[in-house]
Amino acid sequence: MTETINYDELNRQLVQYKVGITAAELHGFIVGILAGGNHDESWRPLVEDMLNNGQTVVAPLNEKITKLYQLTKQQLLDENFEFQLFLRDKDLYAQIDDLVGWVNHFLLGIGLVQPKINRIKGDVGEAIYDLRQIVNLGYDEQEDQQELEFAFEEIKEYVRITSMLCFDEFNETEITPTIH
Repeated sequence: MTETINYDELNRQLVQYKVGITAAELHGFIVGILAGGNHDESWRPLVEDMLNNGQTVVAPLNEKITKLYQLTKQQLLDENFEFQLFLRDKDLYAQIDDLVGWVNHFLLGIGLVQPKINRIKGDVGEAIYDLRQIVNLGYDEQEDQQELEFAFEEIKEYVRITSMLCFDEFNETEITPTIH
């Protein structure tokens, strides 16, 4: 995908407009909404409610959020599995914090669109359970840096795959009717 959004720039805008979440958390929420099967414009009020108590988001930030939504949707629909989590690319501890916030907001987003998510069985049910456990992740700064980095990469990949699994589960693909 050629278009991208700069994490730090979006984060600065969220702080500037006094929105109390990070870019990672916003992305997790949007992915949760999409993974839950939402495809119409009702995603906007959900995001506005979370960000701004239901009030319209200021134009510059709204444009960036719309672009993030569109790029994320493209990634999730892509057959080459381009979808990536939107996290800082520096400092392992900041990335871990971003991942936990991302997962927490993903669960919030998917829960709003799929209110019976707790009753889902099978692979998706187990994956949702695992995500709830990941939200409780912590770390000790005395831990071996290489081991912690390896564990983080493994968990991040699991979250990425789980997000795509949920998207596939709750988003029906259009089947072209066979003409006889």
